[in-house]
Amino acid sequence: MSLLSKRLQRGRFGWIVDADIKGFFDRIDHDWMMKMLEQRINDRRFLGLIRKWLKVGILEEDGRVIHPLTGTPQGGIVSAVLANIYLHYALDLWFVKVVKPRCRGEVRIMRYADDFICSFQFQSDTQRFYDVLSNRLEKFKLELSLEKTQVIKFTRFETENSKGFNFLGFEYRWGKSRRGNSLVKMRTSKKKFRGAIAAILGWIKGTRGDTHQATTEVTGTLELLRSLRQL
Repeated sequence: MSLLSKRLQRGRFGWIVDADIKGFFDRIDHDWMMKMLEQRINDRRFLGLIRKWLKVGILEEDGRVIHPLTGTPQGGIVSAVLANIYLHYALDLWFVKVVKPRCRGEVRIMRYADDFICSFQFQSDTQRFYDVLSNRLEKFKLELSLEKTQVIKFTRFETENSKGFNFLGFEYRWGKSRRGNSLVKMRTSKKKFRGAIAAILGWIKGTRGDTHQATTEVTGTLELLRSLRQL
């Protein structure tokens, strides 16, 4: 996260595309997934095992077994790896080899699993990317969440008009240092902060009347509060 702050701080960026893919892990297309794996893997038996694993049934609470046509099994130990490979071909390579050469200014993509942001120097490059992003994702059976995706101004030259954005549980925004210099600040997102507070309140309610348990766990709770205040 500090790396993202430094890149935004030192780069010549003025605009951010904060994107969200709707139901990504449930929409991964199996045929596209296999084509991507075949780019680097020649072992047919290994590829066959992955295809079978993608088709493995899901046991519902009522006892029914559902065999998914898309997506990766939830909780699967390699789901995150396959999902990362999928977006590497569907998004990362396209951004580097197609989008970046066509931009006038500095651009960069930062992605972790299905969460990603793209930073641009010029608004014109930002808008062209945003206009084609949805079509690019649809090619690979993915859908851009238009409600959660936004284009925001994010520049040191107009900090008062720049908006903040959330990425991986943290909020990034322009502010001022103690010396009055423009600085990218990072803090826990409001949603994550409220979730942490709710967890603490739940713990307090659950340990009422159990003095011994409360005493042994209070140190960890205090450390959590300190870390939240420092962000």
